[in-house]
Amino acid sequence: MTTLPNCISCGGKEWLIETVLMTGKISRLFNYSNKKYDAVSCVNCGYTMLFKKDARFNIFEAVMG
Repeated sequence: MTTLPNCISCGGKEWLIETVLMTGKISRLFNYSNKKYDAVSCVNCGYTMLFKKDARFNIFEAVMG
């Protein structure tokens, strides 16, 4: 289990972690999200940090859109 520090904006201790998908210039043509990030948001004030995840090309996702 990972221990997260207090929020640098408000000092809150509760966090919400979600995966965010984003597209680049070329991947936008194929409706494919090739960039993945973990968004860590403070529950109290909403301050959010993004951490890049490993995103590999998946032909099934590219074809199905």
